Amino acid sequence: MAAKGDKQTLRRIYLLGVLGMVTFAGLFFSVLPPSTTLASLLKDIALLSTLACAVGLLALSWLSLWLFYREQRSLARFEQAAQKLVKRDRSVPFEADEYEEFPGLVSVVNELIGQLDQSTEAQRSLSEIDSLILSGADMTAIIRRCLIAAKVDGLETRLLMRPDMDSQQLMMHRLDGLKVITEVVPVLDKSPDALNNLDHYWQVAATRTDNVLECYPIACDEQLAGVLFAAGLRNMGAMETKRLTDLVDRLSVAVTNITHAETLYQQAHFDPLTGLLNRRAFEDRLKESLARSRRDETGVLLFIDLDGFKKVNDTEGHEAGDKVLVKVAERLRAAMRPEDIIARLGGDEFAIIAPGSADENSITAICERIVASVAGPVVVDRMEHTIGTSIGVARYPDDGYELDEVVMKADSAMYRAKENGGSRFDFFDDSLKEANDHRILVENRLRSAIKQHDLALYFQPKLNLEKWTLTSSEALLRWSDEQLGDVNPGEFIGVAEDTGLIHNIMPLIVDGTTNVLKQAEDKGINIESIAINASPKQIMTEGFALSILSMLDMRGVPHEKIEVEVTESVLAQDMAQVLSELHILRMAGIKVALDDFGTGYSSLNMLRELPLDTVKIDRAFITELETSDEARRMLKHLIDIAKVLGLQVVAEGVETDVQLQYLIEHRCDIAQGFLISQALTEPDYLHMIAEWGSGRPTQLLGDGLQISSN
Repeated sequence: MAAKGDKQTLRRIYLLGVLGMVTFAGLFFSVLPPSTTLASLLKDIALLSTLACAVGLLALSWLSLWLFYREQRSLARFEQAAQKLVKRDRSVPFEADEYEEFPGLVSVVNELIGQLDQSTEAQRSLSEIDSLILSGADMTAIIRRCLIAAKVDGLETRLLMRPDMDSQQLMMHRLDGLKVITEVVPVLDKSPDALNNLDHYWQVAATRTDNVLECYPIACDEQLAGVLFAAGLRNMGAMETKRLTDLVDRLSVAVTNITHAETLYQQAHFDPLTGLLNRRAFEDRLKESLARSRRDETGVLLFIDLDGFKKVNDTEGHEAGDKVLVKVAERLRAAMRPEDIIARLGGDEFAIIAPGSADENSITAICERIVASVAGPVVVDRMEHTIGTSIGVARYPDDGYELDEVVMKADSAMYRAKENGGSRFDFFDDSLKEANDHRILVENRLRSAIKQHDLALYFQPKLNLEKWTLTSSEALLRWSDEQLGDVNPGEFIGVAEDTGLIHNIMPLIVDGTTNVLKQAEDKGINIESIAINASPKQIMTEGFALSILSMLDMRGVPHEKIEVEVTESVLAQDMAQVLSELHILRMAGIKVALDDFGTGYSSLNMLRELPLDTVKIDRAFITELETSDEARRMLKHLIDIAKVLGLQVVAEGVETDVQLQYLIEHRCDIAQGFLISQALTEPDYLHMIAEWGSGRPTQLLGDGLQISSN
């Protein structure tokens, strides 16, 4: 079918030809004499025909040139307009009457420009939304931008979403101009799975507007977080559908990211059991409060330890203990002001930051309120428990500006309150200053000792009671300082845990253990395993297990030669973290032992869940074997429990023949204590096990143990 411009051109040529013929005929007959002969007439006709043809050709040429000029001019304007398009200047579309020679082309181009404008605007909106998501903008800003981008001519678009993924409520978001209007929308189905059902969202949307055309689902971790729905009286085009689909994809990413970020934040900053701040978040808040104290602001740090909590774990188990901790946390919240900061540091230890509480009377009132609040009976599973609180008080800036200093002083005051009977509070004062100064001195000297490798590693042999061999031992740290003398391990390990120095000690332990194993291998001495101790602080550090494995691999130590001992107190920490680290160790071939077994934190269910190879019965049960029937019965039960669970049993603190004989009779696997040997230096340890392996007597054994090579 001919284009409109082509038809007009042909029409003009046809009219011009007809006009020429009519003009020629009129001229011819007007000049013809009446007496003209036929020959003359024919001659004149031929002459005039030639003249007419010449005139026609000239006219046709002029017309062709004129038409060519018009087309070239239109093409030039078209080219200029196209160049503007290339430069992204689409402010003025093509006008059909300016390009009447190409009306069809103009129509197509204008349509393409319109689609390109829509596509560009959609991409710009998506890019802005992506930037908001990547920058961590809150959901309100993202929702507003998505609603603006979701505008469709002749249709209404709205968002119907959960406030969060745990909510059983719905919120409707719509635009009023450029302002987002948000309202609560009742759900139609209150069943647990209703908000994961797209049909339910469709039904709710239909209650808010007529003619719902489509609901586009917004997903978060394979759950429905909401829908973007469109309503109106016309069908939607393909580009409009794609735009809304792209928007819900962004909304799904935004909801997922924010949900994950909130989850990670909760895990990083809050105690999963009580919902209180954890130690890490507490230290951050305390640092901020201490920094403000340099600007004349005051505050109080309360360190709280529960009295009688161990008894709950001993009698009712860890699960009951957890329920008590939750109730204590609730009582602490009720006793404190909204601006006070409450944290659970681990186990049954809590801390409170009370900004602005400076004078002794107000602090006393706070502490008395806490003691009274927690002291009420705590009922768990119909069992009533009585819990008390020992509180240590440090004031800042009076007691210091630095976190470690203020924490240490509050901790010292708390221990004095506990030593004085508990269920009370004590302020840090000059009477504690000497002990605190000593603790600071220990910390400073310990830092130097770690740096200079002045800590010594000793090894205490373990006697296998079935094979009668000394092929395993426990590595123990010892420290003799030129200024402090011999420092008790319980003292400097406690300081190391409180200050974070414990993480710098493990490489020294691994180095010493590696050296002993290599020396034994070179001398042909068989050492099956050496146990190294890990504190709760280390186990609760993410990446601890991988760090141990890395150190062993770098030194070429076979994993099966190492046993990691953890104390029962670690069970009062975040069990998910503990299980994760211990599982990594065991999967790598390292044996895991539970130290201080029977002191009250563990339960049968927990022992079944923990990835253990060995339990070490606390020395308190061994010490009373010769004098207490109850201790003997308890020890027998502990051994039986371990055997049922398939665990190896180690008894520590064995000092007499009577104790050793009882352990042998009741199928204890391994004995450790002064009867067998004290902790030895590396050369003495290697010498002892070499002598034992050869069957020759040695003076390093306890006096009561008879050597046998059988």
